[in-house]
Amino acid sequence: MTEFEPPAATLSAEALEFLRSVDSPTIANAIELVSARERAEGYIGGKIRSMVPATGAMVGQALTVKVSNPRGPVVGKEGFYTMWDALAKMPSPSVIVMQDISGEPSRCAYAGEVMTTLAMRLGAVGMVTDGGYRDLAEVEALGFHYYAQYAVVAHGNFAIHEVGDPVFMDGEWINTGDILHGDANGIVVVPSDTLAGLPDAVASIRDRERRVMEFIRGDAFTLEGFKSGKGY
Repeated sequence: MTEFEPPAATLSAEALEFLRSVDSPTIANAIELVSARERAEGYIGGKIRSMVPATGAMVGQALTVKVSNPRGPVVGKEGFYTMWDALAKMPSPSVIVMQDISGEPSRCAYAGEVMTTLAMRLGAVGMVTDGGYRDLAEVEALGFHYYAQYAVVAHGNFAIHEVGDPVFMDGEWINTGDILHGDANGIVVVPSDTLAGLPDAVASIRDRERRVMEFIRGDAFTLEGFKSGKGY
């Protein structure tokens, strides 16, 4: 593995506090107002879901990792230490994002209570994988964010191959340093150049949705009225 170069910190205390106060769908909608990004890009697909209830939104910069579950001899610890060393260098808060490259993503738990506790100690607030995790009750008690395709009972023969290279998560490329915003609805990638404009965009989204919902629920509602511009 090549020497890990940590990304620059892009989340100010003010931006972090704001992002944590907003749900992920609203952030996704607001980004559309301040970014030219394709609407079919910028979020992780629904195969990867929140595995445990957690308080508030997950917000942090991604540390990307490629992992597998090889058959044969027990894998050594070098890859683990490389990942932990990289996590210790990451801006805080961080989110570990693990792409399974084994071809058998349902056959390995890539984290559990011990790894989660160590990750928290090193500044992580969540983990994301297209494979599996375990110790769901224990991780829920920690208040940690856990996103995966599967709950898997065994850690298998967990191997870490690459740290810091781009990973592919259910239709979306994630780079180390990307800002991730997640809740029970899923995970959106927040472009750093949208941070300054997001508060006003979120306020606009919330105001528009409030007016639309009031119209739909009100006595003046008609479908034609909705279609003519009073609607969403």
